Amino acid sequence: MDFSGQTIAVAITGGIAAYKACDLIRELYRRGAHRVLGILTPTAEAFLPALTVQALTRYPVYTSELAVDDHGVPIHIVLAQQADALLIVPATTDTLAKLAHGLADNLVTTTAITFTGKPVLMAPAMNTRMWEHPLSRKNLDILHAVPNYHLIQPSSGSLACGEVGEGHLADQETILQALYAAIHPQKGLFQGVKALVTAGGTSEPIDPVRVISNRSSGKMGLAIADELAAMGAEVTLITTRPPSGRRYPVITVQTAAEMKAAVEAQAPENQLILMAAAISDYRVANPSEQKLKRTANESRQLELIPNPDILAGLGANKPAGQILVGFAAESQALIHHATQKRQAKNLDAIVANDISRSDIGFEADHNEVTVLFPDGPPHSLARSSKPQIARQLLQLLHQRFFA
Repeated sequence: MDFSGQTIAVAITGGIAAYKACDLIRELYRRGAHRVLGILTPTAEAFLPALTVQALTRYPVYTSELAVDDHGVPIHIVLAQQADALLIVPATTDTLAKLAHGLADNLVTTTAITFTGKPVLMAPAMNTRMWEHPLSRKNLDILHAVPNYHLIQPSSGSLACGEVGEGHLADQETILQALYAAIHPQKGLFQGVKALVTAGGTSEPIDPVRVISNRSSGKMGLAIADELAAMGAEVTLITTRPPSGRRYPVITVQTAAEMKAAVEAQAPENQLILMAAAISDYRVANPSEQKLKRTANESRQLELIPNPDILAGLGANKPAGQILVGFAAESQALIHHATQKRQAKNLDAIVANDISRSDIGFEADHNEVTVLFPDGPPHSLARSSKPQIARQLLQLLHQRFFA
């Protein structure tokens, strides 16, 4: 996720989960947000000092519904003009009830009502009894019907009161995913498209402890899955490194054989497949069932046998209308080897990157790729964050195959 250029208003209300807004603000900046503007209700200040929020947002924090800017414009209007979205975290029972009935008696509720046509996201946190109360359910139904209001489902967990149940504030990644989808500049671009993405490096057992693997972090594939989901696609991710907080299905595998089984089970129903995973070409012929013990000065040989070529199998059995995209991580002759791979495996496109550079590719947060199609010149995507590369890649694929 990349929030570059975005201004987010974070409204904090009076609940014990208010402290979690601090990490959320820091994470928004870490992921590129241009500005984060803080709002607190009077009761929120009992849980979280305004000075703390101001230090984290780097801007004045607003607490009074009567506040105005230097030109005399009410702050709730200024926020609605400047911010791309309003995130209420935590959203208490009281706040949800007020918003459901159009009440505007503090800066948070007043600001929410001024966000006409802009996303207002609410992350509820409260005791299970309050969350499940019939009046709360009615209020939630009302809020669900407001087009620009988005409720982020709380999770089940241990609550501050000692009880366990639903009403626990959604985890940070879930909140960020919901916010990202609500404000994505290409929101809806892949609406109605079913997409399968693979990510991460597979590992092949030598014994119960040791494996043969590679340095793939899975960041590129995950960024692609996140971008597709934010663009409206119905995404399934198959990965060796399961992420938290995703709202789309995630299937976890480890070996190439497990990857093959999962991919082949999912592939037929998907219109777009992006095979970003680094799948092991070889596996150990006879992995030991017990941990191999080291003996001084003893050498050991492993017999490696080839794994099935999953990508070639998909290309050979590709149904009409399905778009298959492969990835080529090369250390030399990038375009030559990527072109050969695209042709040999019947791919609609291939994404090539140079793994000999330490600032892009495996384990790095940035990438630089060249996209090759069966015809036309190569498309170079200059070095950028992996979410930005993913966004540019998907825009290119949409223009080529879906426009």
